[in-house]
Amino acid sequence: MSAVRVAFLTGNERRHRYAAAVLARAVDLAGVISEAKISPRESAASLPPEDREVIERHLAERDEVERRLLGEAGFPGAPLLSIERGAINGPEVASWLERLEPELLVLFGTSIVGEQLLSRFADRVVNVHLGLSPYYRGSGTNFWPLVRREPECVGATVHLAVTKVDAGAILGQVRPHVERSDRAHELGTRAIMEAFGVLPTLLETYARGELEPREPRSASGELFRRADFCATAVQHLWRQLETGMIPEYLRDRARRCAAYPIVEALA
Repeated sequence: MSAVRVAFLTGNERRHRYAAAVLARAVDLAGVISEAKISPRESAASLPPEDREVIERHLAERDEVERRLLGEAGFPGAPLLSIERGAINGPEVASWLERLEPELLVLFGTSIVGEQLLSRFADRVVNVHLGLSPYYRGSGTNFWPLVRREPECVGATVHLAVTKVDAGAILGQVRPHVERSDRAHELGTRAIMEAFGVLPTLLETYARGELEPREPRSASGELFRRADFCATAVQHLWRQLETGMIPEYLRDRARRCAAYPIVEALA
């Protein structure tokens, strides 16, 4: 049986290159669209020096963890279209995708895809959303659970993309493997790794019509916006880690995860 033909729409950072390389090994990767990202460091440039130092330390830690866990993979040999931030809904992208003739589009880390593209590929656009819908919504969905001392809500959701952000039917969800010594970025990076580990099977099964997407639970988690991210929140997360959040979670993981049920991804 031939592999499902996929076009991958993503960002241009290490995690996005890693994800593209993983997909290329498991599906028929027709092409990759890489959208430029706004660096969090740019957003922090106008902050007071003491706040900027906290954000820089947080981002440096993320860079180190991603280097260690994701390696140095570049984009694979599939056709590559690099675009500016916000150009994902432009005519060039739509025309390029139609020429590729993919069975499915996969989104990871792009700006919001609009109605026109979703309509052209109706029921064939799959989004990899970091976070466990619907418990935390919006921005920083694997950051805020740790600020709130809820590691059980860290993970990733694979769902169909619809016009309402992160509201599409779910194909599967994963929680990361957690070790006692882990900090925030180990959990977040492993969530990416586990999501892309199961994604090819989810895509193949869905394309064959053997996977019925599940409507998201009605629970409405709190919505966080990009502007909510600040040095004070980062420092609070560090205090949660320093006061034993991860060992505490691991001692009671089964019960705590059961309180936040997910759509288990296929093994």
